[in-house]
Amino acid sequence: GEEKEAPPTPPQLDHAIDEVLVIAPWFLAPSDGTPSSSSPLPFLKWVDHAAVSHTFRYGAESIPSSPIVNNYNNNNNEGEEGNDIDPAMSSATISSYGVMDVLLETLCNRVHYPNLERIVVVGHSAGGQFVHRWGLSSNSWCFGDDTHDNTNKNNGAKTEGDNDGDVDNADDEDGATLPSVRLVAANPRSYAYLDERRYLPKHAANVGAIMEAHSKQNKEEEEESNTALSPFDELEYRPPTPSEKDECQAYNRYCWGLEDNPDLPAPYVTGNIDRLLSTDPRRRRDDGEDDRDDGNNLDAKNADEVLFLRYASRDVVYLSGERDTKALGNQLCHEDGYQGPSRRERSERFYASLQVRGEEALESCRSRRDDDGDDDDATVGKGGKVEDLVVGEGSGYEGGFCARQGEDGAMRVHGRIVVKDVGHDHALIFQSAEGQEGMFSN
Repeated sequence: GEEKEAPPTPPQLDHAIDEVLVIAPWFLAPSDGTPSSSSPLPFLKWVDHAAVSHTFRYGAESIPSSPIVNNYNNNNNEGEEGNDIDPAMSSATISSYGVMDVLLETLCNRVHYPNLERIVVVGHSAGGQFVHRWGLSSNSWCFGDDTHDNTNKNNGAKTEGDNDGDVDNADDEDGATLPSVRLVAANPRSYAYLDERRYLPKHAANVGAIMEAHSKQNKEEEEESNTALSPFDELEYRPPTPSEKDECQAYNRYCWGLEDNPDLPAPYVTGNIDRLLSTDPRRRRDDGEDDRDDGNNLDAKNADEVLFLRYASRDVVYLSGERDTKALGNQLCHEDGYQGPSRRERSERFYASLQVRGEEALESCRSRRDDDGDDDDATVGKGGKVEDLVVGEGSGYEGGFCARQGEDGAMRVHGRIVVKDVGHDHALIFQSAEGQEGMFSN
């Protein structure tokens, strides 16, 4: 046959196998039973069947744990053994994302892991959704973006009071460098969009019929090529029209967007986002009072910008199987609301939306720099390339906006790699040269 291009060479790890630690968290469901363990602590479990199955993927709270029996009775002298039940722990829950925060911050603690250089958090399918939404909503200090309350960090990267607004996301209190953190989301079924826009047909006569036609076409073409995608020139990034929204009223509720969703309660996500926004100077008037009741509603006007800038500053790579093109539905609410017909196309559309947001943020920063006459907010090199873009206090974001540039000199938000000749298969994704590049390249 035809001569084929040689596959790319996987990147070589610089460390011996005994210098690499692999941790595989297991988020149990009740149907998994209870593994044997010598620990008296109960196993955490998450509801598996709800409005969205596998509730750990969107940061749900764990099922309330069983009462914990204290090893010792506090009323006894000399620590004699007793059987007290700790009432404070009898109904304790934790978000699956909170679990990841604890794990991440344990690894970032230089007391325990003084030589750790890099942390890569990887997930496929539902795990890819987990990595994406956790990376979007986590306020962990280990990411180094320093955009939230700087308390309870004396065992890790920062101490209380170290909130000078500098972009020092690589150093801890003793000057030691924090491990770099990369998030790799592979073949997730859906994404949480950061505003109300989606890639929708340019002419919105009957979006449901158009999307269903695309799904049917993709299903037919998939049998032949496994690479079918909707033509991007037929789509535009815009909010749904009123009639389109009527067909999918929940399209922007969490977990396809960030609006409140009573069917998917995730207090970790809503609480973390609110705490992030509370650090924005626009919430406060000069007299220090909260400004939200005076028409300056940060949640409505600027929340998505603040959250986008932080998310864009984090090191995120999306892996997409070239053949992961199975049609998933007609794109109404029961099929992840206007995201695209297949996982691969959903990946392409979401990544494209980030680039649009990035260009908008860049223009906003340029405008802010021009208005303030301050060149410290952004440095733009020849040809408009972003060399170092740091958003100042006017935006409410104290960290940096990580803007990647491709070979064409264009700005890039995050990275995306299509894995050749692979469908919805985690083993083939992660063993591929493209998968290893996404996980381990610089």
